[in-house]
Amino acid sequence: MHMLHSSEMKKGFTMAEILVVLTIMGILSAMGISAMRDAIVNNRVKDASLNVAAYLERVANETNRISDKVCVKNDGKELYAAKGDCNAASKNNKISSYTLEGPLDFDLTTRGKDCSDNWLASDDGEFEPRFGLSAAPVEGCIVIKYGASSKFARVLKLRTKNNIIPQVSYDSAKTWTGL
Repeated sequence: MHMLHSSEMKKGFTMAEILVVLTIMGILSAMGISAMRDAIVNNRVKDASLNVAAYLERVANETNRISDKVCVKNDGKELYAAKGDCNAASKNNKISSYTLEGPLDFDLTTRGKDCSDNWLASDDGEFEPRFGLSAAPVEGCIVIKYGASSKFARVLKLRTKNNIIPQVSYDSAKTWTGL
């Protein structure tokens, strides 16, 4: 008779057990989604820095190739290179462009440590042909911000370096990390 009673017992989970498991799964999913969102934003900022640095290196090479001044300006989300000095350059003589996507925007007010001049804020993004050297301005930077977040990308040209350095900051442009 004892055997008959044990086989008649119902099998399954109680409602309380199911709710506890679902609650735990929800909490873990929320934590994972938040971490994933931060990772995506960080990668977009990093990609923006690398892409703008590559674009500016291409502009520097093109400046040396055509042996004429080229000015880098921005028009909203578009960064463009136009033939001529910054006083004369316009979209009419544009030779190339790069467009930011999504919530990324050029930041004309931020510079950060080591950046003497934000090229887009002061029209100092003038590339000048130099034999054997980068045509990029001697020093300065271009800063990109990700929406309303504290995450920034920057391309930096130092007087002591012949290349353009991509950097990121995840703390409101207080510290910069090279890529």
